Amino acid sequence: MLELRSVETASEDLQYIRRTLEAAGQFTAVPGKYLAAAGAMALAGVAANNLVTGAPWASPPPSGAALDVWGIVLGISVAIILYGIRRKTQLLGIPLRAPLVRKLLWSLCPALFVGALLTSLAVGRGQFSWLPVIWLGCYGAAITSGGQVSIAPLRCLGVCLLVSAAAAAAAPAEMGLTWLAIGFGWLHLVFGAYIAWRYHG
Repeated sequence: MLELRSVETASEDLQYIRRTLEAAGQFTAVPGKYLAAAGAMALAGVAANNLVTGAPWASPPPSGAALDVWGIVLGISVAIILYGIRRKTQLLGIPLRAPLVRKLLWSLCPALFVGALLTSLAVGRGQFSWLPVIWLGCYGAAITSGGQVSIAPLRCLGVCLLVSAAAAAAAPAEMGLTWLAIGFGWLHLVFGAYIAWRYHG
């Protein structure tokens, strides 16, 4: 009886060690509430285009302010999420290990670089109608890849963004803001709320 209990204890210890090692190789400080805040920023950008500047791909072409709106949304959203990561690591006492951060950056940056390159080409050639597809597709690819070293909902978010990119490619150009609202806005709100509830903030 004692021997059987020892075997069970050893098995539980091994499972605990395995879970600990897996967690050490994952970036778990994904700030759900701050992802949702970034989604709200994207919806504000859509509203600004709709009500004030017009979409960057509208005809006739609006002023450069239409595209500037999305530069502002990007800058503020990145700042929000970086602050959220810092805040969550402090609250949960999760150390940001340099090897894990490097692995995450190597997962995210190639697709984001391609997105920046394609955006530059599309803007330079006046092909603004491709911007929603480029932004959603490259960002979705980055998030799906980064999700391999992070929590499962992040991978699901990435796949949903890729589906949104495919739908935006098939839809008329006039629906570009609709797909940006769905991809960058509502998907971030929904997944951010779920991550905040399921993964402690």
